[in-house]
Amino acid sequence: MNVRLLKAKRVERNVKQKDLATVLGITEKAMCQKECSEVNKFKAEEMVEIVKALNLSFPEFDAIFFDHELTKCLRRNIKT
Repeated sequence: MNVRLLKAKRVERNVKQKDLATVLGITEKAMCQKECSEVNKFKAEEMVEIVKALNLSFPEFDAIFFDHELTKCLRRNIKT
């Protein structure tokens, strides 16, 4: 997970950490821990809510949460 890119997209879209925490139903402290650490991963349901709240495109979602691995997988499967 690219925590720097997640924070950059949140800031770019003028969404406060506190507001995103509210959307996810977690505390601001928990949001900070998840956003500032590679260790505390987001649940699948939380990823969906983040995509909606930040209006992320598929490439942005893939870059933030999967280091472009979904796109790479799709490309491999299309070629075969």
